[in-house]
Amino acid sequence: MKKKIYLFFFVIIFFLFQNKLVFSQIENSVIISVGDYPITKLDLLKEIKLIAILSNTEINQNNKEQIKGLAVKSLIKRNIKENEIKRRNIFKYNQKQLETLISSTSQKIGLDKNGLKMILENNNLSYEELIKRFETDLKWNYMIFQIYKNKISLNAVEIENKLQLRLENLESPNDQKINLIKEQIVNSEKEKKLKMFSNMHFSNLERLIQINFL
Repeated sequence: MKKKIYLFFFVIIFFLFQNKLVFSQIENSVIISVGDYPITKLDLLKEIKLIAILSNTEINQNNKEQIKGLAVKSLIKRNIKENEIKRRNIFKYNQKQLETLISSTSQKIGLDKNGLKMILENNNLSYEELIKRFETDLKWNYMIFQIYKNKISLNAVEIENKLQLRLENLESPNDQKINLIKEQIVNSEKEKKLKMFSNMHFSNLERLIQINFL
């Protein structure tokens, strides 16, 4: 009788162990390759959960395919960016910008930094991986600035026109206020130019790299 019980428990344990191995193999199966870099099913599942959390969205039958599509694009984009950053040996980023990014991300979903950590942990997601993602974006921005900073040209007439439009809504602005508004307009125009260069640089990389859906 004892032998039968032991055998029964051995069969159950063996079955559970085999199932765990099967599930692990499924999760780690490669579904997309970006050049030589693999993206697994587990990567996709994590990305879907993260997008849902950061956008404060509940996944349902109506939006699951849309979120899945966003997750696939996000994984591919981040992979391409990381490869380019490594290739160019970019390590610099602005620590203050990172802290601002963490704070704004938390606030968007009505949490503080600790609340963000907790909700990620409760969903088996890594806070450190999120920070690494932010660092990748900031390193990319630094890289784009270094490559294209000498190609940023601003239209002085256009800036002056925008300044005059802003000043129309103000009563007797002093020189300090005028200079501050002009600086904001100039910075905004620079950001637009850098975003254009960023999109162009990424598109060129995307055309060159081989992306396979397996």
